[in-house]
Amino acid sequence: MCGPETILGAASGEQPERPPRTVTEPAPAGESAPAEASAPFVPQGVVRDLTHVLGTDWPVFSLYVEPMRIKRLANLAEHEYNAFELTYNEHIGTHIDAPAHFDDDGLTVEQIPAQALVAPLAVVRIGERAARDNVTELSVDDLLGWERRHGRIPDGAVLAVDNGWSERIDTPGAFLNYDEKDGHYRYPGISVEAAHFLVEERSVVGVGIDTPSLEPGTRPADPFTHRVLLPAGVYGIENLAHLDTVPDLGATVVVGAPKHSGGTGGPARVLAFV
Repeated sequence: MCGPETILGAASGEQPERPPRTVTEPAPAGESAPAEASAPFVPQGVVRDLTHVLGTDWPVFSLYVEPMRIKRLANLAEHEYNAFELTYNEHIGTHIDAPAHFDDDGLTVEQIPAQALVAPLAVVRIGERAARDNVTELSVDDLLGWERRHGRIPDGAVLAVDNGWSERIDTPGAFLNYDEKDGHYRYPGISVEAAHFLVEERSVVGVGIDTPSLEPGTRPADPFTHRVLLPAGVYGIENLAHLDTVPDLGATVVVGAPKHSGGTGGPARVLAFV
């Protein structure tokens, strides 16, 4: 199980090995500089942005979240600079759910180790099924089928689910997909059984999805999947975009999580190096 104390040794008191200094970093006092300084690490490949643009028109669950507000504070003509004030919920747009979102003893967003925010990316695709069944859920069989093709889900990975949902964001009403007749939302999620599998049988640091929630739309008020993943120390990422631009396996994801004190999550810029 990957708990708050086991995410890369975050709470064990053990410090990660210090990476080699770059040519721009001076040696500590009393220590000789190395003869040849190591070059800084630069991720290789094409960068893919897995983040939606967040604005005042972002669709929200009005019961829990208010729309984002943007207020202009200054403009170049009058004040000689431009500035805006942003007001938004932590859980809006492409965002991270910290373990503390569903666990009082869990890591808050600023406590998630930086090492856990750079990870191998594994993408499971169920878009064809989601197009037929809008409230389908990622299953253990989906995960095992992915492993038959690609091998075991890498330890320390972010497991993302591609439902083909992000392309709906530009069609009014299609992203939340509220069914007036049945009185509930219709978008895919992650089954409780798959969540247990990822926590108990595999060792991921994060689980992401391209829909509004880790839960399917039929149970937004019953966050059973959240209650499995987050208290186990696994962070969530909701509303991912453009997962079709990255491979099933082989990319490295960088989760640009916010770092405000005591946060339960927040909008994030999620990038993948392919």
